[in-house]
Amino acid sequence: MDYKKVLRLHYENKLSGREIAATSGCSKTSVNEFLKRFRECQELSYPLSEDVTNEFIEKLLYKKPGISSEQSLYRDFDKEAVHKALARKGETLKHLWQKYNAIGVVDGLKPLSYRQYCRRYNEWIDSKQISFHIQRYPGVNIELDYAGKQLELRDKQNPEKRTKVTIFIAALTYSDFFYAEGMTCCDIRNWIRVNNNALAYFGGVTPTVTSDNCKVAVQENRDWIAPSLNKDFQAWAEHNDTVLTPARVKAPKWKPVVEGHVKIMNMHILIDMEEMIFYSLEDLNRVLWEKVYRENRVNFSGLNYSRYDLYIQEEKEALLPLPLTKFEYLERKIVKVAQDFSFTFDKVHYSMPRKYLKNQLEIRAGEKEIYVYNLNGDHIRTHNRSYTPKDWVIIPSDMPKEYHDYGYWNVPYFQMKASKIGPNTRALIDRVMTKFSYPVQSFRSCFGILRFAERYSPGALEACCHDAVLEGKCNYTYISNTIAAYYSEPTSVQTDTGDVSNDTIKGAYKDDDTKYSLKNLLKRQEQEVRHEI
Repeated sequence: MDYKKVLRLHYENKLSGREIAATSGCSKTSVNEFLKRFRECQELSYPLSEDVTNEFIEKLLYKKPGISSEQSLYRDFDKEAVHKALARKGETLKHLWQKYNAIGVVDGLKPLSYRQYCRRYNEWIDSKQISFHIQRYPGVNIELDYAGKQLELRDKQNPEKRTKVTIFIAALTYSDFFYAEGMTCCDIRNWIRVNNNALAYFGGVTPTVTSDNCKVAVQENRDWIAPSLNKDFQAWAEHNDTVLTPARVKAPKWKPVVEGHVKIMNMHILIDMEEMIFYSLEDLNRVLWEKVYRENRVNFSGLNYSRYDLYIQEEKEALLPLPLTKFEYLERKIVKVAQDFSFTFDKVHYSMPRKYLKNQLEIRAGEKEIYVYNLNGDHIRTHNRSYTPKDWVIIPSDMPKEYHDYGYWNVPYFQMKASKIGPNTRALIDRVMTKFSYPVQSFRSCFGILRFAERYSPGALEACCHDAVLEGKCNYTYISNTIAAYYSEPTSVQTDTGDVSNDTIKGAYKDDDTKYSLKNLLKRQEQEVRHEI
C-alpha cells in the first residue's frame, strides 16, 4: 500500500475508504484499518512532513510489540549503499558480505550470516520495488530484434503489387552503436545473412548475443532457463564463438537497448522512408544505411559525443575477432538431372555431365555457391549461384558436342516432332532453339510447346505457331496464353500419311478403342524417323 497516497486521497480529495480501495487496488478493510491506526497514532498527523516515508509509516503503525531477537543480537547494514556498490563491474553480494563480516562485533551486535544478509537485502529490494539495472560493459553483448514498422517495395510492371520489407536491427549494448537492414523474407537463410552483415559492420563479435524470440532464432522458450534454439542459428553462434541468451518472452526490459533503437527506427527513420517509393531492396537498404550512418554520429542528448565516438574509443577494441570465414547457411535439396543435362534449383538451371543424366543428386546451396553431392555424400562439383529466374549456369564441357550424343532429347528429335505437326510449328521450334547459346537450353520449352498438340490438337498448335511466327513471338509463353483460342477453328494438319482434320483428331481422342488413333499414329511415325536417323 502507498500510505502517503491513501492519506492524500482521504484528507485532500475527501474520498471514503471504499473509493480509495477502488483507486489504489487495495481492499477496503486494509484501507480503513490503516486510516484508523493513523488517527490513533500520536506521532503522526496530516499533512506529513517531507522527510516522512512509506517505510517509516509502516514501521510506526504496524510495528510489533517488543524488540526481535534478531534486532537485539545482530548488526544491520546500509542496503542502499550495497545496492549502489553492486553496480560496479565485478562486485558481488558475497564480496560485500565478506567486507561487512570482517568488521566483526560492534557495540555488542554480531554480523549477520550470509543467508540472513541476502534475505534482508532482498526484502529491502521488494519494499522499494526496484528493478535491477543491467550494468553494461564494452564488447560484452549484442541485442537483436525486428522493427515493428514495415516498408514496401513496388513493382514497375504491376503498380498494385506490394512487397513487405521487415527491418532487422542489431545493437551493441554498451555504446548503442547499431546496424539495420531490410528483409523481404524472414527465413533462416536471410536471418543468418543479416546477422553476418551486422558482425561485419561492427568489426567483431561479443561473447553473448541476446535475441528476440522469433522462430528463426528460438523454437521454444517456455521457462527461459533452457530455451530450444534454432539449430542453424546455434551453429552460427558456435562458428562465431559466442553464446545465445534469448530474452524472456514478452519482456522488452530484457533487451532494452535494441528496444530503444526500435523506437528510434520507427519515429526518426522509417517514418520518413514510408513516403519514399522503392522498386528494389538494394535501393531501400542504401537509403536505410545512410540514415543509420547519420543517426550513429548524432551526439547523445546533453553530451558532446555520439554512439560512433563511444564505439571507436571504448568498445571496438574490446570486441572478439571475427572468424576467418563467415558462417554460411546451406539449404539442402534432392534434385534429378533432366534430359537437357541440367538440374533445377530455385528456378535456375545448372548443367551436369552426361553420366549423371536421370541421376538423383544432393544440393547444398550457399549464398554465393551451390555444392553438388551424390547420394553417398561425395562432392562432385561447385556452381556459382544465380538468383535470376530461368537463368542457365553452364560449364561448356557438360554440353554434348554432337547431336547423337544427346540421348533421348536432341535437336533432330524435336525437329521431327514439330515437322509431324506442320511447317509453322517446325519454323517456331527452330527459332526457339536459336535463341540460346546451347540448343539444349531450349529443350524444355520445345517439349512444353509440342505437348499442346496432345492437350488441344495438332491443328490448333499449327495455327497458333503460324501467327506466332508472323508476329515474331516465338516462345512458350505466347503459345501457352493464346492456343486455347485456336482449338475450335477448323484447321487441318499435314502429316506424312496425309491430312488429318480436327474432327478426326477429336474423334480419335474420344474413342479409346480406335486402333489407329492420332497418338499411336504419331508414335509409330516418330519411331520410324528415329530409326532413319
